[in-house]
Amino acid sequence: MPTTLRRAATTALATAALITGAILGGAGTASAQHQYGDRLNRGESLQPGEMIQRSIWDPIANLQVWYRLVMQTDGNLVEYKIHRYGQSVCWATNTYPYSGNYAVYQSDGNFVLYTSGGHALWASHTMGLPGETVDINRNGVVYAGHTPFTGSC
Repeated sequence: MPTTLRRAATTALATAALITGAILGGAGTASAQHQYGDRLNRGESLQPGEMIQRSIWDPIANLQVWYRLVMQTDGNLVEYKIHRYGQSVCWATNTYPYSGNYAVYQSDGNFVLYTSGGHALWASHTMGLPGETVDINRNGVVYAGHTPFTGSC
């Protein structure tokens, strides 16, 4: 599949999953957003459909912005930037279409995405490095401990 088509498909799948998650989330479905808020601690995981998020007020644009790290049901771990004018994909592991994937912030400091069978597909490579959480800063950068693994969004 050509790169442009693959990126378009990834964006479409990510958007559909986010909209579905928002609709289901409004219906009372449990998610890590409620359980974890804006961070994961060591030993915690994101299961399919769960997320962490950071909300900020952008005084220059005069709007509320949410950065969400979503473990999608299609197996892709995706960071979104969402505001009243729309949303954009900031970063993704590109690990679809493996439903059942989950992400764990391990006790050794490595943030790892696993298949439902326990095979590692992606890792932050932060084993042994300092820090106790996976979180998102006010610029949309996602950190595993003190080490960023995404860029500004």
